[in-house]
Amino acid sequence: MDKRLIEFTEPYKANGQAYETGDRKSFPKAQADRYIDMGIAKDPETGEQGDRKPGVHAVKPENVAIKSG
Repeated sequence: MDKRLIEFTEPYKANGQAYETGDRKSFPKAQADRYIDMGIAKDPETGEQGDRKPGVHAVKPENVAIKSG
């Protein structure tokens, strides 16, 4: 199985794992390619990074409404 090293360019949570900006990790190539294509990670050697897709946004605390009671 081919693996690819990526570096996260923003915080991301998936499958019970949390990654912070700057975290580097090797994933199976298909999964790493998907993260790069989504624009949330880059290849630290080549700098390859996809564009953020419409409808995919980082969630910021000020954008979240909290309902109480």
